[in-house]
Amino acid sequence: MFGLPKFGDGIGLHRIERFLTLHRIDRATLARRSIAVTGTNGKGSTARFITSAIEAAGMRVGCFTSPHLFDVRERFTIGDQPIPAEAYERHGKTVLAYNATLPEGDRMGAFEFLFLLAILWFNETKPDAIVWEAGIGGRYDPVRCVRASVSVLTSIELEHTELLGGTEELIAYDKVDALAPGGCVVLSPSIPEALAKRIAAYASLAGKAILPALASRRVTNVSNTHKGARFSYGFLAAPPEADQTVRLKLAGQHQVDNAVSALRAAEVWLGLKPEENAERHFAMLAGLGHTRWPGRLEKVAHAPDLWIDVGHTPRALEAVTRTFLEFVPREKTLVVFGVSASKEVTGIAEVVASRFDRFILTRAYKSGADISLFEPIFRSRSTDVTIASDTASAAQLARTRANIDGMSVLVLGGLFLAAEIQRAWQGGDPTNMDFF
Repeated sequence: MFGLPKFGDGIGLHRIERFLTLHRIDRATLARRSIAVTGTNGKGSTARFITSAIEAAGMRVGCFTSPHLFDVRERFTIGDQPIPAEAYERHGKTVLAYNATLPEGDRMGAFEFLFLLAILWFNETKPDAIVWEAGIGGRYDPVRCVRASVSVLTSIELEHTELLGGTEELIAYDKVDALAPGGCVVLSPSIPEALAKRIAAYASLAGKAILPALASRRVTNVSNTHKGARFSYGFLAAPPEADQTVRLKLAGQHQVDNAVSALRAAEVWLGLKPEENAERHFAMLAGLGHTRWPGRLEKVAHAPDLWIDVGHTPRALEAVTRTFLEFVPREKTLVVFGVSASKEVTGIAEVVASRFDRFILTRAYKSGADISLFEPIFRSRSTDVTIASDTASAAQLARTRANIDGMSVLVLGGLFLAAEIQRAWQGGDPTNMDFF
């Protein structure tokens, strides 16, 4: 990432604000175009669902997400197209030049760099709307500086407690602060009612409105297949027979929650009242079905089938594994597992070990936790546990065994593992990948 560290020299909103002033970014236009997405899990999927919904309403939409799987330019898109390499290099040099003017001890990190690069590109290309995925939290995240009047809170789980707070309530308050005063936060159906009430009280202090994604609406008949989720969506004031069937390319109840939250946010941003413009509402609802998002319970190879997921918290793994078992039998699944050392290793391992029977345990080259930290958890539950010292050998072993035994391979534990296994499966080198 141009040689920058992952994190800068402390909280850097002052660095962001100064850059916006120096480059004469029209703050009012930026705020008007922007939608912010915060939460523990589901931010990227929700951002892409919002993008699809607003595009279906006839607009051109920019989207800034993180992290990426294989190419950093995946983080910046307009429609389905990533930022051109030329624009990435040109704007990157501009941001680096600014960073060079900052005093020692007050330099930016990689996420700030990418955020400012996105600011320059979207300012140049002028999409009608821009969807911003926050990096960590909201209060101290660069995305707060766009001053979005609409945001989505996708989920809450204990994470980064040293910065965000030691309870889910404090973490939720931090994430709500990504929204500008007077704006509207759309709450995912995954947010518990008791927590939602506390969030609403906190948000009201800054004149922020809280809107549950399913207020006056319903979701029923959720089902999942290897092709994605299917559900019925309608209004409480209308009879159930008027509900619309929605098909997503992404599977799982969590993705249904992300999709309906995204639709509500898109409608709020547009000022759309479906009862006054049903045709546009239905077009946006259908637009959700076009959304693709790599690495989210995605089949990336066939014969044998290879599935990857980048979930990296216990609740994320609970949702993903529960969904996967709806369409692939437990006895036909071979799991490749490894987890980043910075994550909740024990909690994640316990979820995966409880759901399956056959495992290859490995360690990603990038930030992988020592296998000995989670191996006992798997051996206490299964007699079919194999150790592969690295992702290259894990991919080869999994492919061989899946071919012989007629199994599907499921890669779980986080982004680094998923990307490295996919790269190795395709014959590439997983030892030298551009992460941060």
